[in-house]
Amino acid sequence: MKVVLITTLLLLLAVPPAVGSAAGAVALAPHPAPADALFAWVPPGGFPDHFPFGQCTWWAAYNRSVSWSGNAGDWLANARAQGFATDDTPTVGAIVVYRPGGDYSLFGHVAIVIAVAPAGYTVSEMNAVGWGQVSTRRLAWPDPQVEGFIPLTAADQR
Repeated sequence: MKVVLITTLLLLLAVPPAVGSAAGAVALAPHPAPADALFAWVPPGGFPDHFPFGQCTWWAAYNRSVSWSGNAGDWLANARAQGFATDDTPTVGAIVVYRPGGDYSLFGHVAIVIAVAPAGYTVSEMNAVGWGQVSTRRLAWPDPQVEGFIPLTAADQR
């Protein structure tokens, strides 16, 4: 009985790290994009991206050159700290940063603005309808859940 208990305890302690490590390795391994790049200036295979596949941050960084790190909710402050401009209004190509909580994760959410109209904007995003899935949606503007935008620069379009 003692041997079974010790064996079970050792398995319980060893298996979660192994499973977590494997899941982390899969998420960080290179993945083909689940959809076409959003803009002509995105290089084949996307921009170099250190974010875990399947997350909103991965899709945003695939389509925009992102040099900062952190959870989605930290992106506006982290981009600003690196000298990137931020804005309060949507523009095509901008990264939209949504506030943590509310309709989004406690870690926030990011997406790429692909169209702007007088009363709304359209985004392309990952992990909104399901892990690793790219989707598009139109949102009303102004949007109280938006923390801000990281607009496209001329350097982004090279």
